Amino acid sequence: MEPENPTVIDIEAEPIDTSEPEPPESWYSAQQMMSLLRLSKADLQKSISKLQSIYGLNLASLRRGAARATEYSQLALDAAKLLNAGKLTQLRQLVDKAPAATSPTASTAIVFVEQHNQIALNASTVADSNLSQIASFKSGLLNNYRELGRALGKQAAAEVQLGFTEEVAAGLKKLQES
Repeated sequence: MEPENPTVIDIEAEPIDTSEPEPPESWYSAQQMMSLLRLSKADLQKSISKLQSIYGLNLASLRRGAARATEYSQLALDAAKLLNAGKLTQLRQLVDKAPAATSPTASTAIVFVEQHNQIALNASTVADSNLSQIASFKSGLLNNYRELGRALGKQAAAEVQLGFTEEVAAGLKKLQES
């Protein structure tokens, strides 16, 4: 057997992904966010919650990490500034450019529970409305029954009086004839 002769092949390689790298995104700690926005921890959480629930921003694009290691994105900072300043038109423009809340990172169980919670809240509101309408109808029906009872009582009294009068008249007529 003859030993193989290794040969070197010279090839030119091109990168598969030719897109330019995205600029690094800034992330801020919760303390930095509270300081930059001049918000308390509760107000910061409310702002993030509004941005997610009302404006449909993806939670993963707003924050990452958990507990004390939570970091907030530049998008979260910009959006929270606009939200707290009441610049809703500019916020809507920013939201339109941001990724939507439909994210594979969101737990389907959480989404399921949130949807059912919203359905329960809507059902509760409708039930309250229905109960107040039922109470109103009940009150109206009771008033109608009372009025009907009065009218029937008056009618019965008039008929009794008329019947009594007719009996007395008939009795008097018999007396006169005899």
